[in-house]
Amino acid sequence: MKITVNGKELFIEKPLSIKNLILELNVDSDIFIANSFPVSLSYNIKNNDVITLIKKGSIPDKDYLEYQLISRQGLKEYNILKNSSVAVCGLGGLGSNAAISLARAGVGSLKLIDFDIVEPSNINRQAYFIEHIGKNKTDALKEIINKISPYINIETANIYLDETNIINELSGFNVILECFDNISSKMMLIEKCVNNMRDSYIIGASGVAGYYNTDKFTKKSLGSNCIIIGDFENEAGFNQGLYAPRVTAAANIQANETIRYLLKDK
Repeated sequence: MKITVNGKELFIEKPLSIKNLILELNVDSDIFIANSFPVSLSYNIKNNDVITLIKKGSIPDKDYLEYQLISRQGLKEYNILKNSSVAVCGLGGLGSNAAISLARAGVGSLKLIDFDIVEPSNINRQAYFIEHIGKNKTDALKEIINKISPYINIETANIYLDETNIINELSGFNVILECFDNISSKMMLIEKCVNNMRDSYIIGASGVAGYYNTDKFTKKSLGSNCIIIGDFENEAGFNQGLYAPRVTAAANIQANETIRYLLKDK
């Protein structure tokens, strides 16, 4: 019987419980996950099961850590995400939070693009900490993501995207996230990418300000390779602030649509 334990294939001659597997492997663990779901010591292991054994409070070496980080997801899905690439354009409330969710999900390659630095007024909704004030957003976000997972290839570009450089900077990515807060930049990116990057999937956002019900968020398609999420009404403006719960909800919808696309659940 073939099983996978902490990322490594094993062949066992007879069915075992988790308890007996631990005894045979002489592994100290007290969290047991089978096929992305927590189980007890009495769980009877089946053919092709993916098992993760974790010692609570212990940081394992790098070879085992990777599989423990994604033990609640699924090995097949993780391997797809690990070989995928996403460009995040704009690292404000949308981009910084979406990038972190994609990193936690295990997307293997991220390109972080922004020309700005972290300001105190960013902290209320963006993923940064007070210690990052004054740093380039690209550097600060890369630092945060590296603390989440050491297995992600992170490229940074501390630049302003415009018509002269956008195709060169964004070509070849599976997914492009439009996370700007400037309407003209949003329109430029979507138009350029939709028309020139048919093999990439573009996910934008519009109307995420305020503290309105997130049930107002909908999804609109712009051609075969682009969607926009949001309520399409409530943009930031006078007496219309930006709040972490709603902005982060939109960012995570963008991240979730990215995962759905990469795993072909469209």
